[in-house]
Amino acid sequence: MSILLIQRSIRTDSRRRLGNCYTKLVAGLLLILFVAAPPGVQAEPVPAAVVRAVLSEPEPKLDFLQAAITFDRLIDRNSDVSATRALVARLDDAARQMAGPKPSDAYKLAALRKAIYGTGAWNYNRAFTYDLADPLGQQVRSKMLSTYVRTRKGNCVSMPVLFLIVADRIGLKVRLAAAPLHLFVRYTDPAGVDHNLEATSGGHEARAEWYRANLPMTDRAIQSGIYMRTLSKRETIAQMAASVLDHLMAERRYQEAADVADAILAASPREAYAMVKKGSAMGELMKAEFLDRYPVPALIPPALRPRYAALVAANEKAFRDAAALGWEESAR
Repeated sequence: MSILLIQRSIRTDSRRRLGNCYTKLVAGLLLILFVAAPPGVQAEPVPAAVVRAVLSEPEPKLDFLQAAITFDRLIDRNSDVSATRALVARLDDAARQMAGPKPSDAYKLAALRKAIYGTGAWNYNRAFTYDLADPLGQQVRSKMLSTYVRTRKGNCVSMPVLFLIVADRIGLKVRLAAAPLHLFVRYTDPAGVDHNLEATSGGHEARAEWYRANLPMTDRAIQSGIYMRTLSKRETIAQMAASVLDHLMAERRYQEAADVADAILAASPREAYAMVKKGSAMGELMKAEFLDRYPVPALIPPALRPRYAALVAANEKAFRDAAALGWEESAR
């Protein structure tokens, strides 16, 4: 293996109908046990199993709020589910009241912006604001919906997620879309026209050109759909699960991170972020298990070489697949 290949290989960035019914039953029970049980009596959850359970729900049962709460609990088992649900309900109710009876989408959007970014009794006179201290959500817990609800300070992950959840609940057609290290809300109006809504800027419309100028991305990345594409509902929730991936990487739980990346990619095959994180996890495992112990690959005991080869292959494939979609390391 050449030096260049070694450097690249350790690189890290930073359904059978009956079978389906059984799988969905198990998945549903898993989610109920995980989310509903008091934190003190829960068994340690398997992150990839929980993420797969969320993403395997039938389309009509996919729920943005439930998914966000479930992922929050994987990051912090003591996150306040009741407080999160209660405040989302207040924002929902406030937006509906402000929009009035039989409102147009324009009225709904204006009311939604007021409910989230304005102040009033509905949010206890504490508006939601951009956290200038951590705008990119570098601290994993700052990406959690429950953290945003509690602190009222959000970033380019938590802010679009809350906007998405409430917008969906009041009847707007919304999904997430991605740019490098950034999420925004894609709203489709009754005429079928898409609009980019920037949650970090009051939920107002932003031009595609603005994203390209401020968050450089390749033409190939746009053509392949890893950036600037309206995600499906399932893909939107898969995107939300990326915070779990970030948490596991930060905790150095690299195999679990790779397993979660696989769960995300099974639901959203073009999720380049998950590809890169999996590649990074494989690189870290390779470093811990082999490169830190054996100065050169030739010294690896023969019995361990299949494991080493598997890690190298998985690492290289993950980055190669992401690059083929237009991902670039400078825009990871």
